Amino acid sequence: MIIAQSIKEPIAAEYAKFSQLFETAFQTSDPILKQVYAHLLSTKGKQIRPVLTLLSAKLCGEVHQATYFAAIGLELLHTVSLIHDDVVDETLQRRGLPSINSAFSNKVAVLSGDYLLAQAFSYVGKFDDQRLTDAFTGVGKTLTEGELLQLRNYNRPQFDEKLYLNIIAKKTAVLFSSCMYTGAVSASATDEQIENLRLFGEYLGLCFQIKDDIFDYSNSNEIGKPTANDIREKKITLPLIYAYNNASEEEKSTADNLLKMPVLDKQAIDWLLNFAQQKGGIKYAESRMAEYRQLAVKQLTGFDNSEITDSLIAALDYIITRKK
Repeated sequence: MIIAQSIKEPIAAEYAKFSQLFETAFQTSDPILKQVYAHLLSTKGKQIRPVLTLLSAKLCGEVHQATYFAAIGLELLHTVSLIHDDVVDETLQRRGLPSINSAFSNKVAVLSGDYLLAQAFSYVGKFDDQRLTDAFTGVGKTLTEGELLQLRNYNRPQFDEKLYLNIIAKKTAVLFSSCMYTGAVSASATDEQIENLRLFGEYLGLCFQIKDDIFDYSNSNEIGKPTANDIREKKITLPLIYAYNNASEEEKSTADNLLKMPVLDKQAIDWLLNFAQQKGGIKYAESRMAEYRQLAVKQLTGFDNSEITDSLIAALDYIITRKK
């Protein structure tokens, strides 16, 4: 049994219901959208975000209709962000298969993403708790803020760990923290429980993005997307930040000059990849994940040990140890 399946065991029935409801959100009469969404559904990931929403709710009580609405809406938002990110980043592969912009076109990708975005926000009107509405609408704004913050750093590269963490908190961790938060709110959890689970999701989300950034320095063909993309696009992530801040002045000068190139050639990319690896950037990023893991687990100490807390910790460990 793969770990992703074991994580879902305490919510097997609830996840099955979510899956049925989620697929109905892709129903459309438009022939182009039908093709796009068939492609999306055939390449959907492990859906760890809705799993976290359901686990959070069940840890605090029961999974309610509002839990399903939140899980579906947030997963749709996540899907839209991936579609639009692939257009912006000109990414041609997603989970080992052609991205929507590659399989169809940029125009189709943007428009199909817009349709799903409208579908996602249709769930807002179903909430009877303003906290859920505020959380849901806040995610979209925060995701955009994170992408814009990262975009500003392309032209003026800054090797600033605090800035990096701010970017990934906005563009990645916010979805995980919102999943945990909305799950807890939908189950009428206490304020303390809600905050603890929100923080668990935030720390887990930081681990998720750091792990993704480590993948960019991998030579593996099993990741499901091209590696070295971040370097190629001059995205300054944690391994390179650590390497730069612990480098000699000569090495810093070389890195600066390479990143000033309009387009990085293979030689420049290889130098930056090797630089980050040899200066301990990967090991440092792994150590930061370990720190965030400890902080995440600490948020569960107020809950009784159960198969649900075990699943949450297993999800956290899965994210840190995954191979793709």
